[in-house]
Amino acid sequence: MVVNSYIDYYVGDWENQTDNRLSIRKVDEETCSVSFFGACDHQPILRPWYTGKPSVDMRAKYIPEDGPGLLVELGEEELRFTLHLNFEAAYIVDNAERDALVPCLSRYEKDSFLDQYYAYFKPLKHYTRHYIGQAHSWQHRTSP
Repeated sequence: MVVNSYIDYYVGDWENQTDNRLSIRKVDEETCSVSFFGACDHQPILRPWYTGKPSVDMRAKYIPEDGPGLLVELGEEELRFTLHLNFEAAYIVDNAERDALVPCLSRYEKDSFLDQYYAYFKPLKHYTRHYIGQAHSWQHRTSP
């Protein structure tokens, strides 16, 4: 894969071993649009902490001076409920040593009410790229 910027490593369709899925599209050199699909029905989840908005076209920032991670805003920016994705080339924890996205969740300590929503994203297992040519009827398109 040829990349022009580190953010390009994140672009594409990803899934984890429990069938949670991510679709990541580049907006510019520091921003992506991320959609998350739950394992149960492969549909966007409705985010109760964010007035029930579906988990599509969530803003994600790549800030090179802060490190190589992609930070996905799961709600209003002020809330700071964030899905962190770190790209790992040939990830050694993956049996096939494929490229992977390693996730973690974060929030402000004072916002403990968000703990109840961590289950929407669990288990926090690494995601591997879903390559073109593989069947993927799950991808949500918000624009033609």
